[in-house]
Amino acid sequence: MNTTAPLAPPDKQADPQSSEDTRGIFLEQVGISRVKYPVLISGWQDGISREVEGTFDLTVSLAAENRGIHMSRLIETLHAWREPLSPDSLQSFLAEMRHRQGAEEAAVQCRFTWFINRPAPKTHQPAWLGIDTVWSAEQNSGGGNNGYTLDIPVTTLCPCSREISDYGAHSQRSWITVKLEWNASDAIIPPGEVFETLQHAGSAAIYPLLKRPDERHVTMAAYDQPAFVEDTARNAADLLRKDPRVSSFRIEVRNEESIHTHDAVAVVSSARISEGDDHPPKQA
Repeated sequence: MNTTAPLAPPDKQADPQSSEDTRGIFLEQVGISRVKYPVLISGWQDGISREVEGTFDLTVSLAAENRGIHMSRLIETLHAWREPLSPDSLQSFLAEMRHRQGAEEAAVQCRFTWFINRPAPKTHQPAWLGIDTVWSAEQNSGGGNNGYTLDIPVTTLCPCSREISDYGAHSQRSWITVKLEWNASDAIIPPGEVFETLQHAGSAAIYPLLKRPDERHVTMAAYDQPAFVEDTARNAADLLRKDPRVSSFRIEVRNEESIHTHDAVAVVSSARISEGDDHPPKQA
């Protein structure tokens, strides 16, 4: 005979997240990550909006006296958002997140691929080039900041290989990953402008479609402008620091080496440039 008592029905009003926590530890970020959701994006190129698949990280701070947040409200905020998500609207989105959670701080990252029409350089045959992009922003009661990250493909040709070879030189696909940040009250440069600028930091630009005249043009252009990974990083930094609208940047260049099993990398940030951080002069 089974004498086990039947389970009591669940308490429909139970809300453990709202209970008090006594450990006295403030959490900087609590939330959800890798949430795929359709979103309308604007601001990448002037006057263009598109619906894309975004991958979101949504977090808020948690006061020391509170046990947890309501994760569902983060999805509710995302689902209820109707205007295009752009660097200009990120702070409004964060304000809504903070309001729904009663949080002091909030942060968002949205990863997506933006496609631009990239005609071949000589034949002008059209094709789409995808640029992996991240919108990012933070906000608290004192203000906030906005930013974005771009992965820009370029070709680089090795200067050493060109010098020591009787003919030819090895080249590789390289990636310029650039992150720019601004105070929320400052105007942001459209990412399309940054892409157009930094595609020239390597040896040659990359195109999704090349006919024979285009391939000849690109390979000869790369041969005429060889660049180490260090050159590409410095070229990119030099191009950005000449623009008075750019206040903060970080650049990582990665060469997918064609004759080595490793990648070559170089990193530069605006903070270190402004500090004049360099090796001290050698002692006599």
